[in-house]
Amino acid sequence: MTSRRIVYSSVLIFSALFAILYPFWFSGYLFVVLLLLIPLDLLISLPGMLTRRILLTAPYAVEQGEDAKLLITTLQKKNFPARCLKMRLSSNGEDRDTVRRLKCGAQRGSRCEVAIDSGHSGVTIYYIKRIWSVSLIGFFAFPKTVKRRASVLVLPAPQKPPNVAALPRGVVFVPKPGGGFSEDHDLRQYREGDQIRNIHWKLSAKVGSPIVREPLIPPPHSRLVDVEIWNGARERDLILGRLRWISDYLLQREMPYYLRIGKNSPVTEIKDPEDLISHVRHVLESVPTPLYVRSVAPAGFSWVLNIDMRTPGAPEQEGGGEPA
Repeated sequence: MTSRRIVYSSVLIFSALFAILYPFWFSGYLFVVLLLLIPLDLLISLPGMLTRRILLTAPYAVEQGEDAKLLITTLQKKNFPARCLKMRLSSNGEDRDTVRRLKCGAQRGSRCEVAIDSGHSGVTIYYIKRIWSVSLIGFFAFPKTVKRRASVLVLPAPQKPPNVAALPRGVVFVPKPGGGFSEDHDLRQYREGDQIRNIHWKLSAKVGSPIVREPLIPPPHSRLVDVEIWNGARERDLILGRLRWISDYLLQREMPYYLRIGKNSPVTEIKDPEDLISHVRHVLESVPTPLYVRSVAPAGFSWVLNIDMRTPGAPEQEGGGEPA
């Protein structure tokens, strides 16, 4: 925009000299036309400059190292003419803050893509506080407050911790209290007090003794994965990678668990991978620069597994746990 103003000023000065040295009937018209360009530029571009808005869109979660884009879209009810939009995009990550200057098309539906830094795990928050709408010819730029914000979670690939042989292989079912229907069941000899409706008559006739179909259900779980807070980006990549591997291991075996990240974080039940992503994102947004502290597992859990930087052992029962 500065270069356009310099060019315009130079042409205006030249036309003024031209009007003085040559007959005014021609040179004067040229000088007047150049003067009228300024209000004309403002008059034509003002509706679009005042109504221009933007939308900031980022993916909810991406994998570490993935090629992901932040999308800036120009919004406007009517397609008024204007030249471009200028803005400052700030990104607030756990390790550093950056500010970059961007230029985006001013037409309705124009899009500008910005590469997302996915080199390390964590949450990065992008925000734009103000935009400048540039007039059609480029003489004016009006600021407008927009306050747009978007955040993205970068997750490391699952990393298998060492010494995981002691992890549970699956759910151990227990008899359903009071009997009744269940998709899973076991067959055993009839015992006094069993309900007659649970007798497997065909099998009982084959073996010559009453056989009972006993309904089974998984017991209420009390598993806790307790994650220690990291110190730096590399430790965060390793710890969150181990957490993802442990989570996939348990959920693939239909074993939901409770998760706590850091001593002051709430304990949340994880039933599917989306629960894990949502909780990790919430913790990272709430605590952008965590300190390295040792987590103390709350009481009431029969199975606790700690995930930290040290070499793991088997998970303990009733109260503590070994790291993973």
